[in-house]
Amino acid sequence: MTEPTGGTPPLPPQEPAMEPPLSAPPSSWTAPAPAAPQVQAAAVEAGPAPGVAYADTVNRVVAYILDAILFFVVGVLLLSIIVLAIFSGGGVIALIGTVIIAVLSLLGSAVYFIYTWTHMRGSLGQRALGLETVNAADGATLTQNQAIKRWAYMFGPTALGAALGYAPGALGAIGSIIGLLAFFYQIYLLYSVTQSTKRQGYHDVQAGTVVVKRIR
Repeated sequence: MTEPTGGTPPLPPQEPAMEPPLSAPPSSWTAPAPAAPQVQAAAVEAGPAPGVAYADTVNRVVAYILDAILFFVVGVLLLSIIVLAIFSGGGVIALIGTVIIAVLSLLGSAVYFIYTWTHMRGSLGQRALGLETVNAADGATLTQNQAIKRWAYMFGPTALGAALGYAPGALGAIGSIIGLLAFFYQIYLLYSVTQSTKRQGYHDVQAGTVVVKRIR
């Protein structure tokens, strides 16, 4: 048919095309979790001299464990047996024996590390793994003052907490708190080692020391 005017009929209006709906993610799909920040160790610098490298963190930890076992078994345990055998009367006498153990353990730790660092260039645990603790500036053997300072920053809080832990009453409780804080301090020292390009922990920086390993 034609319109009365003779024109062609207009086309019916068309609806706009609809975009296909977005498909829902599969039921097994989960949004990726945000990546957690990771603590990475700093890159290690080249050694201070030919054939010498800065000691890695793992070797240093193993050396410390060896020293702890040696010092405890040979030193503290044997000392405790001897002193408690002498002061085994109980009461005040036993307390005196406990205090003697604490004091001698504290002094024994200082003497052991200070002597080996200044006379053997490393503790027995370090020497067993080929490590040396030396002056950071020129690789020389540590002076006594350096060794004392390094021991104080490295073991001082732990030794103080252990010594007070033997005491009775409130003093012993304070020792326990110091021992707990010293544990976290040791973790910080280990962390500071991993973040140094020369593997110098906080205690090394304070004493001007560095731990090295000779490479064959």
